This record gives sequence, C-alpha cells and structure tokens, in this order.
Amino acid sequence: MRLSELLHWIGRLSLVVGGAFLLDFCLPPYMWGWDVHDLIYQRRPPQQPDTHIVIVDIGRMERPALAALISRLATAKPAFIGIDAIFPSLLSPEGDSIWQQALCSTATHIPLCIAGGLNLHYPLEKAPPQAMSNSLFTRCAEQAYANLILHEPYAPKTVREFLPYTVVGKDTHFSFGLRAALAIDPSLRAELPRWKGKCPINYLGNLEHFYYLSGEEVLRDTLPLEWLKNKTLLLGVADPLRLSMEDIFFSPLNPHFLRQSFPDMYGVVIHANIASMLHHRSTFRHLPALWTGVLLGLFYAFLSLIAKALPAGFPRWGGIRLLQVAGLFGAVELTLRLGTEGYWFVVEPLLWGILLGGEIELWRGRKP
Repeated sequence: MRLSELLHWIGRLSLVVGGAFLLDFCLPPYMWGWDVHDLIYQRRPPQQPDTHIVIVDIGRMERPALAALISRLATAKPAFIGIDAIFPSLLSPEGDSIWQQALCSTATHIPLCIAGGLNLHYPLEKAPPQAMSNSLFTRCAEQAYANLILHEPYAPKTVREFLPYTVVGKDTHFSFGLRAALAIDPSLRAELPRWKGKCPINYLGNLEHFYYLSGEEVLRDTLPLEWLKNKTLLLGVADPLRLSMEDIFFSPLNPHFLRQSFPDMYGVVIHANIASMLHHRSTFRHLPALWTGVLLGLFYAFLSLIAKALPAGFPRWGGIRLLQVAGLFGAVELTLRLGTEGYWFVVEPLLWGILLGGEIELWRGRKP
C-alpha cells in the first residue's frame, strides 16, 4: 500500500470512528425506543432471590394505618425501614399527629428513611436534595432522594440507570436504594468513589425475587414477625396484581422487548433491585470506550480489504450489505455475551460505525 493510500485510509477510518461516536452522542439509544443492553436480561439465567430485603405494599393506606403498620413492623427489630412515599401536606390534625408520633417513636431505635427528591434546577450529579414531605414528618426521619432516571421523556418510562449519590460542596447525599444497601452493609460507604455518576442497574428481578408482605394483611394478621429481624424493609406501592398505576415503570425485564407491554415494575421494587445490586457488589464492570474504537477500526479494516478484493462482476452493494449485517449481529452477540458475564460494553457507537463504514465504502465504489 502506497503512503498516499494509507493516509486516505486513515482519514476514512478517523471519519468512521469519529462519526460513530458523534452520532451516538447526538442520537442516544433512548431516542431509538430500545437498547441492545435490554436483551442481556432475556439471555441471563434465572437469578436467586434476595432474602435480605422485604417489600411491604402500603397501597393507599391512610396515615393512622401506616402508623400502626410501622409500629408493628418495628417490634421485629429490622435493620432499616425505608418508606418510598411522600407526605407533602397535612390532612387531619389527629391522623397527622398519630403518623408523626409513630415516625419519631420508631426512629429512636431503628434507622428510618422517607423518600425525598433532588432539586433538578441544578445538574443531576450536583443537585442538592429537597424535602418532598411536610417538615412535620421529616423531623425525626432521614431523607434519601428517590429520583429514577427515565430513558424516555414521556411514555414508555423505562428505568435503566440510577444515580447512587450526589455531592454538593462537602456533603454527600444518598439515593434511596444506596441508603437501603448501607443499612445491610455499612462497609459499602468505603466503595462510594467507584460508583460516581450514573450507573446501569443490574436487575435481579421483579417482585417475586424479594420477600413480600401486604401492609393491610400485616395489620389484620396475628402471625409473629420475628423473621423480619435484621431485614431491610422497603415500604411502597407494590401490588402483585398490578392494579395500581401509581409509581410504576417499564424495566429491561419487560417480557416484550420491542413493543413494551403494561408497565412491569413499581418504583419500590426498582429501589430494592438497586440495594440488592450494591449489597452483592454485582454492578456491571464497564469496559473502556477504547475497546469500541479498536473493534470498529478492525471491522472497517476488514471491510475495506474485502471490498477491495471483491472480484470483477461481483455485486459490490450486496457484498458490503452482507458484511454490515454480519457485523451488526456480531456486535449485538458480543454485547450479550459480555453482559451475561457482568461486563458493560459500549456497543452503540460500534453499531453506528458499522453502518457508517459500509456507506463510505459504497460511496467510494461509485466514484469514477
């Protein structure tokens, strides 16, 4: 290969790689309506349930009933009680007083947390927390933000990532899922630096992968609750029949990949998945984006050689299209194999580059 040809090829390679990452930046996967990484969960073998976390459905329980519920749950001496709900206004003097007293009484001997939010007038990773509940109810309880990152601005609302914590000045503020994980294993605090920024959620499973209790049945039932000792209890809307549309989202576990069916996961279950993932250190291990660039360079080199070596009379268009299709399937398969082993591979620029590289080779073939 002459020097001039080599320089032209390097120029085309730079265009392919740079264009691929630029397209990925301008048209991220959530704008396509799907993500290759979602298929990892369809390929992965069944997961074992997490026995440390108990989800308690509070449905539409009134505040006096909620007060009785957490008082009864507290008698079992759990390690943590997290309430994925907000109480923004006062409803009745008697009911509010009973609820506030139950919160303060429980918080004296059990870590108790109420969901809060982030002030999204600031960049997400530096957003300060803001109380979502009335100050009467946050007087004794901790707060942790329960914001979930949606990959579609409207419907469907798919949750694929979470933000473990934000740093504002010298203060670190925990997400609801991270706070629950710290209740299970306080040593996680030392590992916070490696979870900086948004992280993909390595989902364990839906509601059936955790212990489940109905709050109303807990109040009606007289069965002992000693088995809840040292468990992490997460209270929120979690109807097994999915009759409630409150706080329910799509997840990558949705059984229908391209056409998502009825929203499949409640917010409290997503927080339970995050807590379980952090506790078991089962976060995805990110592969550097450099891997994507190297693989794209190898593919384009192979594509260029094959396109140049095609015999006279062979349909160039068909040959390049076949190589593109094979490259796309290969990239997806590589992503799924790595994902099932716990590695997060940035595949979207590779997909863009395979398409872009083929178009450049076809354009070169049309030159006189």
